[in-house]
Amino acid sequence: MEGLTIIEQLSQLRITASSQIPPHEFLYTWNGTPCFAKGELVAVTGKAKSGKTYLNSLLMAAASGQTFIGLKSLSDKPLRVLWIDTEQSPDSTCEILRDRIGAMIGEQPSEEQYHVFNLRSVNWQDRMLHVVTAISICRPDLVIFDGIRDVVGDINNYEEAQKLIGQLLYIASEYKTCIVCVLHQNKAVEDKTLRGALGTELQNKSFETYECSKNPDTRIFSVKQTATRKYDMPNRIDFCLTPDGLPVACEVPTEKEEKSIDLEEVFRSALMGHGEMRAGALKAQVRMRYHITSDSEYGAMVGEALRQGIVTKRVVSDREVYYLPGPKMLSPQLDFDGLHGAP
Repeated sequence: MEGLTIIEQLSQLRITASSQIPPHEFLYTWNGTPCFAKGELVAVTGKAKSGKTYLNSLLMAAASGQTFIGLKSLSDKPLRVLWIDTEQSPDSTCEILRDRIGAMIGEQPSEEQYHVFNLRSVNWQDRMLHVVTAISICRPDLVIFDGIRDVVGDINNYEEAQKLIGQLLYIASEYKTCIVCVLHQNKAVEDKTLRGALGTELQNKSFETYECSKNPDTRIFSVKQTATRKYDMPNRIDFCLTPDGLPVACEVPTEKEEKSIDLEEVFRSALMGHGEMRAGALKAQVRMRYHITSDSEYGAMVGEALRQGIVTKRVVSDREVYYLPGPKMLSPQLDFDGLHGAP
């Protein structure tokens, strides 16, 4: 709008009920919900090692036209992807592109479709110029910007934050691209807000926000949409990793499923033929037989089994604990609900 007066600019910027403005163009649907709109910013956040790069990998793999864990491209041709990596080493970036995304789509990623740049070695003051130049040359449908914290000097500087987010909004609109901005949450476990003034500004200006998390017991990753300006995604997305490190859909055990386990049968089958078992051996038996992946779930099972008198515990020392059949397992006709113990 250079050369125009303020009044002329306002005339062009005015919105009326009869304005002919095209609707949002979404790149994907996730389990049927439209998401990741062109011309907008999308925030991806989470704690360190919570699965943010796996989410980005799913987006890049689905850009091929294949569907992964319910994520499906809406385009009738492959999406052009630009991945800016400022965090990882070049060999890690290459490994993810070749061995993860390549393995997911079943072929080596096309150099015409996937444009990947590792900027970790570039001075932080110069990185944004590289990003803008790459976008102007590659003209991508989707930009994965991992991570935006690395193009500002002070994450708590509101002036820097406003300048960067304003620039990204302009680029997204100008080049009709969806820019996925990766930014960590604050380090405190209970604090899930995005880091610094930059996080506040990104949260305010993003079209959607996705939160990644990982259960340390089950090693299951989850993605949850926490904010949107358009379509609500009702359900959380859960996935785990294959032995090759590829994300695949998995189900998280529900509370109802956990309660349906017959504790007496569980510990009877594990202890069968043994007068007593070391705590570690019993744990291994139960987890293997009943596919228990969570330490907290197993601990709750043992605690309840002790309470009901299904098993009893013999403590030899701090490091040596044995479990053996309890009175309820030996005499199931008696009521031992009054027994208590701690695993």
